[in-house]
Parts: sequence; structure tokens; C-alpha cells
Amino acid sequence: MQVTPWITVAAVFAGASCLMLSVETEALELDTVVISNTGNLPDARTGRGAVGYTYHITNTEVTNAQYASFLNAVDPTGSNPHDVYNPSMSNSTGFAVVKGGIDLTPTASDGTKYSAKPNYGDKPVNYVTFHDAARFANWAMTGDTENGFYVFNGTDTIASQGIHGADPHHRTNWVALPTEDEWYKAAYHKNDGPTGNYFLYPTSSDSVPTVAVATPTGDIANPGANVANYNFGANWDDTGTLGHVTTVGSAGPESASPYGTSDQGGNIYEWTETPSGSNRIIRGGSLWLEEHTLRSTSSSVHNPLTQGSSLGFRLVSLGPINVVPLPTAAWLFGSSLVGLIGFVCRRRTMTA
Repeated sequence: MQVTPWITVAAVFAGASCLMLSVETEALELDTVVISNTGNLPDARTGRGAVGYTYHITNTEVTNAQYASFLNAVDPTGSNPHDVYNPSMSNSTGFAVVKGGIDLTPTASDGTKYSAKPNYGDKPVNYVTFHDAARFANWAMTGDTENGFYVFNGTDTIASQGIHGADPHHRTNWVALPTEDEWYKAAYHKNDGPTGNYFLYPTSSDSVPTVAVATPTGDIANPGANVANYNFGANWDDTGTLGHVTTVGSAGPESASPYGTSDQGGNIYEWTETPSGSNRIIRGGSLWLEEHTLRSTSSSVHNPLTQGSSLGFRLVSLGPINVVPLPTAAWLFGSSLVGLIGFVCRRRTMTA
């Protein structure tokens, strides 16, 4: 399934980069931060976090609006050939925390059948398998869900994949799901040089984070220093006392990691690419788990085929060095060469 994204600009500024992709008239924006301090030492507590190259990572989890743009691009007719859309994404009833944020409207015109629900566009997407996330990464890199950093051979089989690391010849910019070390460094490293200094929580703190509460539309209502969405605190959209996902980044910059990433603690668990037997390691805790799951010392594993309500993903990339040509028709709009900034993403899903 190959759909070439119409790409405008991948700009880098103030240590951050921005990927702009538009399919027809719809734009998809993915912001990243740069994770530098090449060759940093690992965390003595866990042995994790050492990365020998500079890379980029999306500063929030991929949202429902971004994933809906992906769905409309790669599945304009709604036929869902690779199961990248889970019908549970439309679920609004039952156990509150299983609410999804994307509707499928079969009667809508091709390319517009998927849409984020009201107040859910800026919430993290859920009900995605590891393979769904890998296909999103491929699409962001090449416009082709089946070929990119990950080469698929069937719906649930990855035949081969690329290698994380710097390319000394600057020939390619890969886009993928983060390794556990890439994810860990972005979340916990103190951004103080190639050191082995890490915080215990991904909110730039060694103290237990404050439990987030939510506004009626799902923003965090108590933003500030060291706030995270966990332990059933953020209730909205008739979730009672069960907690719910919140708007990505709404805890504010004071609760970001030292590199500027948001929500690496709480909201939803996130896939990493790192295997553990036949499973994949997941990180970050979730809206309904206790504070120890937010710590650097806590990780879990899950079956990569599982689609669940409390796991999402973010992307990593080497940097904005790949150039992808626009489709021929795009030239009619006066566009020129555009840069594709990649992000590698991986994720895994938790069952409710």
C-alpha cells in the first residue's frame, strides 16, 4: 500500500524540528526535539539510556488527529487491508477507559472516512498494535506502509528492518519506533553532557509527580511542575473515577523532560522497538497505574499483536536529512523540493 505524502517543509529551529505532511488538503504536523549529548553514559540504576548518536524524537505521543490523517492517506476507501484501524477506536461506551478517539464513517467521501472525535483530536491514539505503529513510521518515512525502516511480509510479519544509528555518509534519514535506550534517554537523562545522570521520573524530577486532574474537555487542569496523568486522576467525558487520557503536552513545559518531551510518564504506555522474547518492551506507565510505573526502574512487555486501550507511541529519527520528491500534481501548486524529517516510532498496546 503506497501513498506518497505531500510534504511541505521539515524545518529545524531552536533545537526542535517540525515535519509537515499533507495529504490532499489535510496537513499532518509532527514536532520533534533533538536528543544530543552523544555517547552519554548509561543510568547506573538500570544500565539503560546510553545512545551513541544524536537523534530526534516526537515531543508528544502520536495523536488521534495525526493517526486519522494517516488512515485517510493509506486507506482512503475504508477497506482496512492491513488492520491499521481497530473498530474499538470508535468505542464510546462500556468500561470508560476503553474509549477510543477515531470514528470511521463509511458513507463519507474517499480520503475523509476517518475523523477524530470532538475533543479527542489532541489526545493520544490508542488501540494500535506494534505493527500499526511501525506502518505509521514507514509512511512518515517513505509514504509506503509496507516498506521503509520496517519491511513487511504480510499483516503481522516484519521480514527485515533498518539499523538505528548515525549514517556517516548522510545518505538516509530513517524513521522508526524508538529503541528502549532512545526512549529512556529522552525521558530521564538530565541533558547535562555525556554523563550518566538521570532523573527517576520523566518530569525532570526525583520526587513523586502530582496526579493530574482534567477539565471537561480533557486538558490537564492543574498544569505546572512535576505533573503527570496517572492513578485514575483525570476524569472527564463521563469516566467517573476511572481516569481518562488527556491532551498531549497539557501538563505544560515545567513537567517536560530535560530535553522537552511531554507525557513520557503517564497518559498511555508507549511501544518501544526493543524485543523481550516474542514480546516488545513498553515504557512510561499509564492513566490508571500507580507512580512506580512512571519510574526509570520500571518497564513492562506486551505481545506486539495486541490492540488495547492504554498504549500508544511516538516516533524517532536520525534527523531532517531525507528529501522526498512531491507527487507530480503538487508542482501545479507552485511547490518545490521539500524535506522529510523522520521520526522513528514504536509502540505497543495494553489490554483494558
